[in-house]
Amino acid sequence: MDDQGSVAPKERVNIVYRPATGDAKEEVELAFKQLVVGDFTQKEDDRQLEEIKPINVDKDNFDNVLESHKLSLDLTVPNSLETRKPGEEPENMSVSLKFKSLKDFDPDSIVEQVPELRELIALRDALKALKGPLGNIPDFRKKLQEIIQNEGTREKFLSELGIKNS
Repeated sequence: MDDQGSVAPKERVNIVYRPATGDAKEEVELAFKQLVVGDFTQKEDDRQLEEIKPINVDKDNFDNVLESHKLSLDLTVPNSLETRKPGEEPENMSVSLKFKSLKDFDPDSIVEQVPELRELIALRDALKALKGPLGNIPDFRKKLQEIIQNEGTREKFLSELGIKNS
C-alpha cells in the first residue's frame, strides 16, 4: 500500500490495520461496518434479540427501508396559525406525518402533509400569482392610486373588499 493513503473520499471512514508483531510490514485497509441496535419503533415487541434479523442499509436502499418500516409520527402541537387575543393560550392541533423516503423530511414535504400549512402555501402562491401581472400594468396601478387618493372612492373600495378603514 502506498504512503499516500487510501484513494477513498475523505467523507468515508478509513481504517488501516498495521501489524505490530514480527517483520510484517503489510498494511491492510479494512472496510468500516457498523451494527446499530436499538428500539426505534416505540412499540411493544416480544421478540428476543436473537430472533431479530439485521437489515442492511446503504445509500441505494435507504428509501426502500424507510418505506418498508411504515414510519409515522402523530403529535399534537400548539396552533400558531390561528389568531388569538394577547395572553390567550393557543389551541392544539393534531399533526400526522408519514415518512416513506428521505425527501419526506424536507420542509416542503412536511408542509404538504399538514392541511393547514398546505392551504397557507396555496394562498401565498395565489397572491404571488395575482401580484405579478397586476403590479406590472401601469394603467391598473395608476387607476388604483387614483382610487386610494380620493377619500370617497377609497371608502367605497374598502367596503367592497370588506375592510374597515381605521
